[in-house]
Parts: sequence; C-alpha cells; structure tokens
Amino acid sequence: MSQSANGEDELGRRKAWLYYLLVGGAGILLLPFTVALHAELWPELLAFLLLVGTGVVGLVAALRAHKPRALLIRPDEFVAPPSYFRLAVNASAMPALVGVLFSIVYDDDDWGVFTWMLFAATMGCVYLLVYTLVMLIRGTGGLVLRADSLTVVDAFTTHEVPWAAVMSGPLPTVFGVGRLGILWPELVTSRGLGRKRNLQRVQLQLQSSAVDREFLHDVINHYLNHVEDRPGIGTQEGLDRLQATLPA
Repeated sequence: MSQSANGEDELGRRKAWLYYLLVGGAGILLLPFTVALHAELWPELLAFLLLVGTGVVGLVAALRAHKPRALLIRPDEFVAPPSYFRLAVNASAMPALVGVLFSIVYDDDDWGVFTWMLFAATMGCVYLLVYTLVMLIRGTGGLVLRADSLTVVDAFTTHEVPWAAVMSGPLPTVFGVGRLGILWPELVTSRGLGRKRNLQRVQLQLQSSAVDREFLHDVINHYLNHVEDRPGIGTQEGLDRLQATLPA
C-alpha cells in the first residue's frame, strides 16, 4: 500500500457498508417476522439461508484473502486500515442468527432449563449484533503510527499511546490479538466508552486489520526497539527502509 492506495481504502469501506446494508439489512427486516411468525416455516428458512450464505461468503473471502505486508503512507503517518469487509461479514450475520435463535426459543411452550439456556445465548447474540455493528462503524483494527505515538482503534475506545509509555520488549500475540504492556499509563490518552485511567495494557485487534498480522507485529517491535527510525514514519523512504529491515 502506498499513498495512492488511500482511495482504495475508502472504496473498500463503501463496498463493506453496501454488503452490510444488503445482507445485514435483509436480516434486520426479517427479524420481526421470525419472532411474530415463529410457527411458520418460511421466515425461519429464509433467515437460515441468509445465515448460511453469509457464512459461505465469509469462508470464501477468508480463504482467498491475501493481506499485504505494507502500510498506507499519509503525511507524518503510517496507517494500517481495518479489514472493513471482514467486519461487515461478521456484523451482517448476526441479525439472521438472532432471528433463528429467537424462533427456536418462542416455538418452545415448555420453558425448561434448556430453553432458558438458549434464551441466554440468544441475548448474548443480541449483544454481539450491536457489538459487531459498532466495530464496523468505528473501523476496529485500525492502527496509526507516528514518530511520537501510535493510535489504536478498539470497538469502543480509541487509545493514543506515546512510544515512551510502552514497555520495551516483544509484543505477544494470542489468537491474532496483540497486547502492548504500558509502563506509564498517565501518558496514554483514551477516548470512548471503554476508557480507563490506569491502563496496564492496550489490546491490538490485529485479526481485524487489512494488513498482515505478523508484519504489524514486527513493525511495532521494530519501532519500539529502534528509536532512530521513528522520524522516517510517514515517508516513502521510511517505509522502504522498514520493509528492507524486517524479515520477508
């Protein structure tokens, strides 16, 4: 990715929202019918087919996806944009899933332990419906690197983390989630519903990024350990030097 790819990033966002409005919107419109007409077959069947179709699209997209080992260049910044299409696929599947679960719950006249457990799972999926939509709106997984700090976009919070506030050492990754250990939490600025005053770590949603996860892992480690290279952030020369330094 280079500075000329910024327009492609915006195009990807528009396509992701179009997909969500078509697929997720269909699930939202179908949701009241699956609840009110739970005794009928057609609303549950349509919701199930919509859910299966979304899953197939997500699987095919995941198998074909090739995340680049590069960053967008903007003035004084390197940007790793989120994978908007992946966020849209996850969010668009939730309305249909909630509809199918609600239809099963309301079709059971005898509310036993299993039904209550299923109802609890359904309410959890209602939360995920909102959560995944918020992730799409905010562009969760976005990462912005500057000479003095990096910006981390989470589902509910945006963190401004100065390099000086981060502990030196490796950045661990667990199932695609990287974590920055914070040495000086008073230097970190957080905005959003999930902000905390005494942060001990900042989670990076690397699995939601449009850039290769291991490459981002190496990039952050490189700038943590090589202060002299940070002034090159936001320039083509700095990106070329970075890519030449990191393992292929």
